Amino acid sequence: MKNKKFWLYILTSLACLLGIIFAPNSVEAKELKNVISNIGIWEVDNGRFIKPDANGVYTLSPEHNDYPNYKFIVDYDLSAYDGKLEDGDTFTFTVPGPLSVKEETFDLKDKETDLVIGEAKIVSNGDNNGGKATITLKNLKTYLEKKKGIYVQNVRGSFYLGFSSKNELSEQTLRFEKTETINEITYQIRVGRRGEVDYSEGIGKANFSKYHGLISKEAWTSKALNKSGQYLHTWYVRVNPKQASYDKIEIHDWVDPNSSPMQMIPESLSVIAGWYNKVYYMKDEVVLEAGKDYEIKWNDSYTEFTITINNASSIVAKNGKPAAFRIGYKTSAPGDGTKVLNNVEVKANDKKLEYQDYSNKTVLQQIGNSVVASGGTIQLETAYRIILYKVDELTHDRLKGAKFKITPPAGATAKEEIVTTNDDGIAESSIYSESDIKKGNFTVTEIEAPEGYELNPTPFEMTVGQDGAIKTVTNKRSKAKAKIKANKKLTGRELKAEEFEFTLTDQDGKVKETVKNDKDGNIAFSELEFDKAGTYTFKIAEKAGSDTSIKYDTKTVTVTVTIADKGKGALEATVSYDDEKAFENTYTPAKTEIPVKKVWKDENNQDGKRPTSVTVKLLADGQDTGKTLELNAANGWAGSFKDLDADKGGTPIQYTVVEVTVAGYTSEITGDAASGFTITNSYSPETVDVKATKNWDDANNQDGKRPTKITINLLADGQKVDSKEIQVAADGTWTATFEKLAKYKAGKEIKYTVTEEAVAEYEATITDFTITNKYAPKAIDYKVTKVWNDANNQDGKRPESVTVQLYKKVGDADPVAVEGKKLTLTAKDKTDANTWVASFTNLPQYEAGKEITYSIKEVDVPAGYEASVTGQVVTNTHNPDTVILSGTKVWKDNNNQDGKRTTSVKVQILKNDKEVVQEIEVSEATGWKFESKALPKYENGKLIKYTVKEVVVKGYTSTITTEKEGKYTITNEYTPEKIAVSGQKTWIDNNDQDRMRPASVTVALLANGKETGKTAIATAETGWKYEFTELDRYQNGKAIEYTVKEVGVSTGYTATETGMNVTNTHTPEKTSVKGKKIWKDEDNKDGIRPASITVKLLADGKETGQTATVSETSGWTYEFTGLDRYQEGKEIAYTVEEVNVPDGYTASVEGYNITNTHTPEKPTPGKPNEPGKPKKSGELPNTGSESNQAVLVAGIALLGLGTGFLARRKKED
Repeated sequence: MKNKKFWLYILTSLACLLGIIFAPNSVEAKELKNVISNIGIWEVDNGRFIKPDANGVYTLSPEHNDYPNYKFIVDYDLSAYDGKLEDGDTFTFTVPGPLSVKEETFDLKDKETDLVIGEAKIVSNGDNNGGKATITLKNLKTYLEKKKGIYVQNVRGSFYLGFSSKNELSEQTLRFEKTETINEITYQIRVGRRGEVDYSEGIGKANFSKYHGLISKEAWTSKALNKSGQYLHTWYVRVNPKQASYDKIEIHDWVDPNSSPMQMIPESLSVIAGWYNKVYYMKDEVVLEAGKDYEIKWNDSYTEFTITINNASSIVAKNGKPAAFRIGYKTSAPGDGTKVLNNVEVKANDKKLEYQDYSNKTVLQQIGNSVVASGGTIQLETAYRIILYKVDELTHDRLKGAKFKITPPAGATAKEEIVTTNDDGIAESSIYSESDIKKGNFTVTEIEAPEGYELNPTPFEMTVGQDGAIKTVTNKRSKAKAKIKANKKLTGRELKAEEFEFTLTDQDGKVKETVKNDKDGNIAFSELEFDKAGTYTFKIAEKAGSDTSIKYDTKTVTVTVTIADKGKGALEATVSYDDEKAFENTYTPAKTEIPVKKVWKDENNQDGKRPTSVTVKLLADGQDTGKTLELNAANGWAGSFKDLDADKGGTPIQYTVVEVTVAGYTSEITGDAASGFTITNSYSPETVDVKATKNWDDANNQDGKRPTKITINLLADGQKVDSKEIQVAADGTWTATFEKLAKYKAGKEIKYTVTEEAVAEYEATITDFTITNKYAPKAIDYKVTKVWNDANNQDGKRPESVTVQLYKKVGDADPVAVEGKKLTLTAKDKTDANTWVASFTNLPQYEAGKEITYSIKEVDVPAGYEASVTGQVVTNTHNPDTVILSGTKVWKDNNNQDGKRTTSVKVQILKNDKEVVQEIEVSEATGWKFESKALPKYENGKLIKYTVKEVVVKGYTSTITTEKEGKYTITNEYTPEKIAVSGQKTWIDNNDQDRMRPASVTVALLANGKETGKTAIATAETGWKYEFTELDRYQNGKAIEYTVKEVGVSTGYTATETGMNVTNTHTPEKTSVKGKKIWKDEDNKDGIRPASITVKLLADGKETGQTATVSETSGWTYEFTGLDRYQEGKEIAYTVEEVNVPDGYTASVEGYNITNTHTPEKPTPGKPNEPGKPKKSGELPNTGSESNQAVLVAGIALLGLGTGFLARRKKED
């Protein structure tokens, strides 16, 4: 029993111990490493993923510096932590510099459960310094419950993180943290602002283009669609950018069904006119008005529109050309990561246009990415699969429950499957292998329609690619049909088919349809279709007509159509009316009035045969009514038949009129009963003809003054009544005939006469109806001038007289000599020493109406002369003899070495050694040659003597020689200038400390940097100086720059040349002394080692003044640096000594190492260590939690054992 209690104490103690050891610990959140699986770049401005170029570089060209230009799409995969994930766990994504991020927070959602499973917090490190996203997991317990799993696993997703670059970057590598990514990920990027691009050439060929399609977050509401949303796509179409002229332009735009569904928002559409500048921006925009400037038609589902711009060429842009247009509109957005497609085509003057000249492409398709690039939004995965959207045909509402059978192509490993659209109207196929999609097209068949919709069983094929395939499939609703009818009656006459109109209006007040009755009075509206159960109210009303003889029924019949749901989408219609009676109208015949007017055509009753009155009879449908109307001057020859029936039994009466015959007059009736009748009576009076003749007395129009046309006036009893313009007839006569003239006026015969509109320079005489015109021709004189050009008859060859012949030219004929017309001129006719003048007189000015052109030629030109005629001047020329002097300028100045030669010289030509007759400038441009002008060879019959002379050139002596007559050589001479130059050799070598300076040096002379071949030697005896003499001062006119260069620079020296001086530099060699302090004191056993010692340096046994402090901090080493190695050419011997060797130590030096030795005292047994000098230990104390726990366990165990022993001992006692 005692043993049992003892072991009870022991087991109790052990239980306490085990409870402490295995007590549950609190779980701490952990950081998840290597979970980023992929990183992509999304371009915000253009809504697309950026792809690298051929070199793997991603080029970023932001349109602005705003945040963000771009976004990283970050894929994460936490499957490595399956079963180990807890709320509070984190993982990070670091954005490296030089990118910039903006601080923000957002949630991450799970795609399947739509549950927020994480919160992302973005922290910025400042502009161009990157930042970090930290994702903290949460709601994992709820997530696990929704997934119905044992533990959290397969957590994957993605999120977007915006970034921008504030600066342009050349090619740069972005390296993402290896601890964050599953595999190493790097990006080569380049950032550059978009420059201005000149699109002028392309605009000149462009007919239309489509662009944009970007998704944006923007709340919208559309009454037309009866919808609203948070995201939309924006689209633009450029039309006629090249500004061609078209009468009509038609734009057809539609949503492609082979993409995700979207609808156009009609309220957002705008049409702008203007013109595009070279960077493709529209200028001078004018907003056009629908219904006025253009017409637009939408389809029922607002997925298609057609805009027609009539008279497009009349809309002129401010640049003066027919306008270009921009159509902008917005569409709804799926926002699920899929693609949307939009198409456009354009017609001009009913002909399809190529989008660009010679492109052969008439339809453009624009692709938009419907990606919501924000936070951790769920997006569809489309790659290698089929995505089907099911929508209502009209509303495009998404439809749940449609089933499709997808049949893979032959030979594919994929199996046929049936997919069903979910709550979002989306059905997704399995993901296919790349080998399967290459086998061919997949066939899709709708096998079950959504409830309440008609099945569309026609199969269609889809081509699946790397990006998958998308199709929007529409369904028509199942519909019930109802017919609405009514009846029509007419009292008073027979009812006619389509005589009356009736409207059917729906409960919103919109007119659904307008129809007419048939001949039996039936009113039938088109069959109505209904796709939803409910009660629908319509109203039938008759449209009031304009026939005043009918009283129209004004009642309204209310029609109720009840649509009952019979289950499974089947609908049934019932129609009821609140009034079963017919619409009834009453007919009362109308009255009419017929006006009649009389018109007389008898020259205002010229012959007095018009009666005082006439009688008009009225006929109805061709029968005489017995009604008559008398018309006379008193009633203005007008009247009316009144109070007549307009119809008979509903049939209109056809009224006509006839006139009782008027003697001598013919009668014509025009008009009708509605507008009135006009009766015209005509009578023709007697007439006569008058003929006038024109005669000319002007020498057969010699001067051509006769006009081509004249005007003859006709007068009746002295008053002008008519005029005629006449011209010569083919037979040469001039006549005018006035026909069918009234013979009488007021019963008396009219007297006719003629006159003529005055003809310039002619005198007219009129006899009866003959007019004669007279004119006297004109005569002129022709003056002839003889000019002598022979140096005032210098050679005496001028004759006593000369003779000229007169010629005439008429029109285009050649000139001919005028017979008997010669004129002799002599010195008696002179006006000065070299001019003679005489004239032909009384010559006709015209011939056959054309002015004569006179000319002259000289007869028998004197020997030695040449004759020339200019107009009426005859010039005789004789040229005297001349001479020409020429020569060459020669320079002897060593090719202008000193540049003293002038750019030009002046050479003078002297006449008879006195008079300068010409001064010539001679230069390199003339080839240093000169030539005089042509000079007279004689003066007053004597030979002239010519010589040349040079204007003096400074610094030159001139010599003139003659090779042969008229040929000269002028030589100028100059002697170049000489100089001497000297220089100094300077030594920088610490006064030849290392004894390396040579006994002499050789320097070479350079002229303008080039070797001259001249050298000089400098030594200590020359004072290290040197000189060069007899050197040219100039070269090519410029002072020569002399310099020197040392030949063979001595070893150990560097030479520096400055002009004529040379400096040789030698840096004396340096060395260093390095040593260490060695302690032999049994590791400072006695604790007397000093903290530091001092070492001094000696050079060749002499103090240098340099010391070094050595301590444990320096590792007991020292070093003296920058020491001269030589002194006066001999190497210096350096040694070291310790300053003040510590007490208790002896010092010894070996090389540069100093050893201090101390022998510790032997300790007395039992004597403790000295206070303050504890022995060092190589182990640190264990202060961790493991050590504490071990102590605690041991303590409790000892406590338990102790308690057991005490209890047992107590019992024993």
